[in-house]
Amino acid sequence: MKRHLFLTERPQPIPRWVEAFPDALLMCGQGMDATDPSILAESSIIWLHASGDDQAVASWVGAVKAVSQNAPIVVLSNVPEDGQGLAALAAGASGYCSALTLPAVLHQVASVVTHGGIWVGPKLMRRLMQSLATRGNEATEPSLDKLSLRERQVAKAVARGSTNKEIARVMGITERTVKAHLSAAFEKLGVRDRMQLALLVNRVEDSTQASRKISA
Repeated sequence: MKRHLFLTERPQPIPRWVEAFPDALLMCGQGMDATDPSILAESSIIWLHASGDDQAVASWVGAVKAVSQNAPIVVLSNVPEDGQGLAALAAGASGYCSALTLPAVLHQVASVVTHGGIWVGPKLMRRLMQSLATRGNEATEPSLDKLSLRERQVAKAVARGSTNKEIARVMGITERTVKAHLSAAFEKLGVRDRMQLALLVNRVEDSTQASRKISA
């Protein structure tokens, strides 16, 4: 059975993490191998305790994502900052929140990212959505013509921040079908995750794509 995995350079995990997920696998200390495929492959969600500047956090997310077999990644920060959060999301993280988030909220985060959603704090979400709204418009991005009608509907719903579960309910299809349409959209549009898809649909240039892409 897959478990939550917490990666941190702290010698000990923060107690709230253990309280939220008593059976989680904890890798602590600076000597840990954070990209061991055999460990990452057994993870349901990977929680990265962020340290360092924006680029360092983004690089860590990218390195872990390259070998994580699609497990959602959530970045935990001691002092959450919008810039760091945006860098983490652009690198492929599915969530960004405080390292001191309460156990009950950690369970909410886990539920959202497990169902294909993105979790960020209200302030960062407003900043992200405002940026997309001011740069995007109702015109269809030309590359979206590559998608089928259903794939386009799913892509636009994802760009609005909907989870797979919400999309399935609104469209009257299963979550499995949503995932299939989403995977097809990723492949046809040449994007690697929901954040890049949202940026593309909203016609926002993802300037980090080339510099942060890491081969598996």
